[in-house]
Amino acid sequence: MTMRRVLEHHRASYARNPFGMRIAVVMGLDFICLLLAASFARYWTDAQVSNVTFAIATAVLAVGTFLVLHATGAYDLVTIRSAPKTHVSLLLGMGVGFAATLVAYFLVPIQESKAALLHAAVVFLPLFLLERKIFRSVSKRMRNRILLVGVSDLAVALVRSIEMRRDLGLEVIGALSGNDQQEPTSLSSMRIVDGIPIIGSVHAVEKVMSQGLADWVVVASKKRDEDLPDDQLLSLKLHGVPIFSAVSLYERITGEVFHRSMRSSVLIFDERLGMTLFERFVKRAFDVLVSATALVLTAPILLAAAVAIRLDSKGPVFFRQTRAGRFLKPFQIFKLRTMVEGAERETGAVFASREDMRITRVGHLLRRTRIDELPQFLNVLLGEMSVVGPRPERPEFLDEISERFPYFRVRSAFKPGVTGWAQVRNGYVSDINGFDQKLAHDLYYMRNWSLSMDVSIMWTTVRTVFSLRGV
Repeated sequence: MTMRRVLEHHRASYARNPFGMRIAVVMGLDFICLLLAASFARYWTDAQVSNVTFAIATAVLAVGTFLVLHATGAYDLVTIRSAPKTHVSLLLGMGVGFAATLVAYFLVPIQESKAALLHAAVVFLPLFLLERKIFRSVSKRMRNRILLVGVSDLAVALVRSIEMRRDLGLEVIGALSGNDQQEPTSLSSMRIVDGIPIIGSVHAVEKVMSQGLADWVVVASKKRDEDLPDDQLLSLKLHGVPIFSAVSLYERITGEVFHRSMRSSVLIFDERLGMTLFERFVKRAFDVLVSATALVLTAPILLAAAVAIRLDSKGPVFFRQTRAGRFLKPFQIFKLRTMVEGAERETGAVFASREDMRITRVGHLLRRTRIDELPQFLNVLLGEMSVVGPRPERPEFLDEISERFPYFRVRSAFKPGVTGWAQVRNGYVSDINGFDQKLAHDLYYMRNWSLSMDVSIMWTTVRTVFSLRGV
C-alpha cells in the first residue's frame, strides 16, 4: 500500500479539529475561575458544607454555566478572540443566569446557599473577563503558518477562507506546486499564482519545512494520482509536523463542503455520509419529543399569530404547499400564511425575498421571528420532516437547481428540517445562485451529523429567533 493510499485510508484522522485545543484551554480556564469563585463563596459565607456537597454543587453549577456560555456563543472562536463579542455573550449569559437565580431563590430552602451563589457570581464575572483578556493577549502572538502542497481551486478557496477568519490565527506563507521544479527560494522573490506565492516544487516540502518557514503542511493537490512526495510527508508527520487535508481544513474553517470540483467517488466512499438504523431511531425519537414539546409550549404564540393574521389580511390562517421530502417524495408542508392570498396566482412559483411585496405586515414579523415555521412541527410528528435537516424545497425548482448543482439531490437522503445547518449559517436564499452555498452547508451537515450537532443547531436557531434575524 502506497503512502497515498494510507493517507486516504486514514482520512478520518485529518478531520480532527486543529482549533479544538484553544477551545479546550479556554474551557479549562473557565472551570478554574468557576472553582476559585465557588471556593471563595464557600468560605466567605462561612457555611458548614461537607466536601461531598460542595463538589456536587460545584459540578452542577459548572455544567449549567458551560451550557449557558455555549448557548450564548462564548466558545465560538470568533467570540473568544473578540472582546466586544465576549462582553455580549457574557451579558446574555448573565440574563439567563439571573432567571435561573430567581428560580433557585424560591426552590432552594437554605439561605446560605442563596448567598453563596450570589458571592460566587460576584467573583466569577471579573475573573472570567480577566482570563479572556489574558488569553486574547497571549493568543495574538500564537500564529500557525501554513505551507500548501499543491495549487488548486480548493487551495485558493482555503486561502480566501483563512483571510476571512483572522480570528483563527492562521497564515498561508506560500505553496509548493507540482508543476514547478525550481528549488525553494526566498519569500521575497517568489512568483504568484491565483494570489498564492509559489515557493518551489512539491518535492521540496521537507527542505522548506526544515528552514522553519511554516508550522503546518496542508495537502491541497488537485487529483488523487498527482505526484506527491509521500515519503517526505510521512517523515514530517513522524517528526511531529501537523499535516492536514485541505478538504478537511476547509470544512473545519467554513462549516461547508467544497463541492465545486468534487468527484462523486468522494461521496460514494464516504463512511460518514448517511445514518445507521440505530442513528435513525435516535433521531426520530428526538424529533417526536422536541416537536410534541414545541407544539404544546408555543400553542399560545400560534393562537396570537392566528388572530393577528386574520385581522391583518384576508385569507386562511394556515398555508399548505407541496414540498420535496426524503428521496424527493412530495408532502404538504404546514405554515402560517405570511403572504397575501393567491400570491402566486399570476406569477407561478417564484423565489421569495426579504423585501417581497407579497409579504403582509404581520408576515414580515412572523418571518423575522420564524414563528411562521412553527406549524411544521406537525409535519415532524407525521414523520414527513425532522426538527433539523436540509430545508424542504419546492419540486418546481428542483430540475433547475439540480442542473446547476449536480449533487443537490443528494440532500434528499435526509428528511427536510424545520431548521438546519444551512439555515442558521446562511439564512434563506432568494435566487438560484444562493443554492451553491446552501448545498455546501447541507453536505457538511450530512457528513458530520450527530445528535449534539442537532442540539447545537437548535440553540443557534433560538438565538436567531430572539435576535430577529430571520428572513
